[in-house]
Amino acid sequence: MARPAPWKNDPACGHEVACEFQTHYCTYIRVPRLLTLQSGAGSPDEVLFVLGLQAAELWLKVLLTDLKRVLDRTQPERHGAFEPLKLLHRSSEILTLLDRQFEALESSLAGVTVSLGPPASVQLDQLGELGGELYRRQDFRSLGEFESLQPAHTPGQARDHETRKFQEAARTVVVRARAMGLRFDAFCAGLEFGDGLDYAAALSLDQLLDLQDGPKAGWTRVGEAPAAIASSEPVSADELMFIVTHQAFELWFKAILQALDLTVAGLLSDPPDVENAIRRLRRVVAIQRLLVRQIQIPATMLPLDFLRFRNEIRHEDGRDYYRGLSPSSGSESFQFREIEILAGLRDDPSFRAFLKGNEALHIRFLIPSEERRLNEPTLGEAYERLVKQRGLDDLVEVFKAADEENPHRDLAELGDLLLEFDQFFKLWRVSHVSMVERMIGNRSGTGFLGPEYLRETAGLGRQDSGRLLPEDQTRPRFFARLFEARSRLTAY
Repeated sequence: MARPAPWKNDPACGHEVACEFQTHYCTYIRVPRLLTLQSGAGSPDEVLFVLGLQAAELWLKVLLTDLKRVLDRTQPERHGAFEPLKLLHRSSEILTLLDRQFEALESSLAGVTVSLGPPASVQLDQLGELGGELYRRQDFRSLGEFESLQPAHTPGQARDHETRKFQEAARTVVVRARAMGLRFDAFCAGLEFGDGLDYAAALSLDQLLDLQDGPKAGWTRVGEAPAAIASSEPVSADELMFIVTHQAFELWFKAILQALDLTVAGLLSDPPDVENAIRRLRRVVAIQRLLVRQIQIPATMLPLDFLRFRNEIRHEDGRDYYRGLSPSSGSESFQFREIEILAGLRDDPSFRAFLKGNEALHIRFLIPSEERRLNEPTLGEAYERLVKQRGLDDLVEVFKAADEENPHRDLAELGDLLLEFDQFFKLWRVSHVSMVERMIGNRSGTGFLGPEYLRETAGLGRQDSGRLLPEDQTRPRFFARLFEARSRLTAY
């Protein structure tokens, strides 16, 4: 096994791969570099603030790239095709996601003091891509131009129908942009800002918006191993969205890991800090709700839009060349694995076999940060230790009816949040596999484990043949004992 070839001096991720120039998730998504761009933040609250706003800036880049393409009058034939309508629908979905994102941040950070400079009056660089400057407090006024746009010439009723669909989609974008702007204002109003780093510097904005070059294995003759990596040229609007989707996930994964680490440390402290553990787990669940919605954004592509950059083929001088995303896979996200370990999969035999890998796989998943976590307490262990410290012999004793006095109400609330965390993790798995199946049916996505692996981890069936991992990869509940106790509750 080899280390992935470095790209633009990005830090190493720690993975080992079969070919150093194969397309690799961490390189393609620029994960190691992305996770260094929060150094201007100090407290955990400031880190969450920066991570959330960085995710928003990335989505704004996708949004504005799509809208600029819709507004491009130099190629009017586009307005007679489905693409502009598709991009408007995606813009609408992204704006809804941003609205929910600021809602989640608002509920998590209300009343927090941030030493960084306020963002509300700061102009975002990429808004200039529409040929003018849009301000958050001006409700994306340039989007009003959509109202006058018409599709290209189509005969009679067909044209009228296309025009109505286009204008309805445009109006939806305008309405949702205004709603998102109001939500952002409410979020900012709930914070106390200092006079520290300005917005662009705090978010490392220039560097952040330069991480979407999509480096992957260079053009390679069919039947040969790649000998170089190169950026995607050009990065299409759809591939940009695909890259940003995963970058936003990685930013939120970092926020989740920070909150879970602090939660475990607080529960194991003397005395245990249950109040802040509850507050942090609420943040995690709010982020999870957001991510279940975010996983559906790639489905705003048509299947062939995805296949264009997933598996590129060209013919030159009588030879066939290929490049694409395989064998890269989202399963290579080391932060996702760290969340699974910390949440409770640390001792699951099939999960540990997955991390170790085998000769049939193109990658060894286990990296040093994951190895360290395999020797650390899990979230469930920290909770059960606290229950024992309270003198309770059975988890059932934690829970009471709402109208009953409960001396362990804080433990019950914490237990409810742990189960909700578990529930949303499973919902994310199911949403992921359903999105992949909707997009490309039963073929593999960007990876090599295939949709059967995704279905198996979500508990939706077991792969019968062609397995690269002999062990059953169904992921158990993180908090099995807590769930079992829930099953034994009685009203008498």
